[in-house]
Amino acid sequence: MSGLWSLTVTAPAEDLQLLSEEELRVAAGLEPDDTSQDAALAIRGLQVAEALAGACGIAKAGYDPTLAPLRGEAPITLKAETLIQRFHVRNGYNSAKLLLARWPALEVLSVTTDTTALTVDDWAIDIPGSALLRVSGNGTLCWPVGRVIVEYDAGYDTIPAGLKGYAARLVGLYHSSAGADPSERRVEIPGVITIERWVDQTAASSTDVLVPEDIMTGLQRDGYRRVLAW
Repeated sequence: MSGLWSLTVTAPAEDLQLLSEEELRVAAGLEPDDTSQDAALAIRGLQVAEALAGACGIAKAGYDPTLAPLRGEAPITLKAETLIQRFHVRNGYNSAKLLLARWPALEVLSVTTDTTALTVDDWAIDIPGSALLRVSGNGTLCWPVGRVIVEYDAGYDTIPAGLKGYAARLVGLYHSSAGADPSERRVEIPGVITIERWVDQTAASSTDVLVPEDIMTGLQRDGYRRVLAW
């Protein structure tokens, strides 16, 4: 681990939905042009987007003060946002790698160590690992003890087909199970489906979200899920 860190959003995603209006309708078993349940489906879509972001281990962030009147905790999302992550590198951290809290990493905009702004020749981005490497020439250096501030873009500009597929399945599930008992942690129809209620244990007030076991497995297998022990 790289020590303490904090995360703020400086340019939030404009739309948190993973599916278009037409995709939401089809996922719910409606015709693509049937607008009769759009209001309810929009809510379902946002619930699904938050559920998948949480199940994938997306780190929570606060709104940057420059975004006032927005303040407090920002919604977690898999969509692209601009963020600032402030690391406090501890004594004894001997690594050239800082783990970025959001992924996939799209672009690093700036890196500052204490009061020194680094150039693009001083670091490299590990996109698959969503990590920032301290480099010098052809080699790497350990990050210095102290403060490192990284501004970067991360998330999906275009939602992958795989994620859309999981989102569509969840929308259909939520839509068909409306009115189910929210106190049930596990719902099982033998030979048909098993549903686990995923609970965000890090939230101040946990929110229950239904995510079937096979979707959780698929998210892990397909590389969308990354839960780190910071």
